[in-house]
Amino acid sequence: MLYIVTPCSRPQNLKYIRQHIPEWATWVVMMDASTNHKEATGAKVTHYSKQTGYWGHPLRNEFLDLYQDQFTQDDWVYFLDDDNIPHPKFNEQWSALHDLDSSIVTWGQEGRLRPTDQPKVGNIDTACFMFKPYHLPTLRFQMAYEADGMFAEAASKRGTLICVDSYLCYYNALK
Repeated sequence: MLYIVTPCSRPQNLKYIRQHIPEWATWVVMMDASTNHKEATGAKVTHYSKQTGYWGHPLRNEFLDLYQDQFTQDDWVYFLDDDNIPHPKFNEQWSALHDLDSSIVTWGQEGRLRPTDQPKVGNIDTACFMFKPYHLPTLRFQMAYEADGMFAEAASKRGTLICVDSYLCYYNALK
């Protein structure tokens, strides 16, 4: 299963993001406490968090903590921020991606970041990778702006990485 998780402080973008979420994926919106959004999000699951700030990292960690006991060896998590959308190629390539024998898969972000097999701060964004939380059960995001690079680098060092030489997301497609 693929969990696409959106930490959300910009609920006005959810309707547009929903148009780009594959039907077969489980889209989870983690609503930031700073919003007062109570309308339907369009997601399969919506959690209204009591946490806020730090570029969505507390919400990412909350999701991982909430679901930790449910993840199987085959589950993937893809954090898709509320200003990003997946590239149409993501859906096309899913059949090849989900069977890859690795703990983290990386790709490029059209308009900003090239595909990398050495993720670190400055060359990767949360929209540029997915990972298997079952294989990385204690890995969490730090409360720093650069946490996406730090997380991806730690995941690649603790597990196995495969880099897909393709652009599978867009850079800040939404405001």
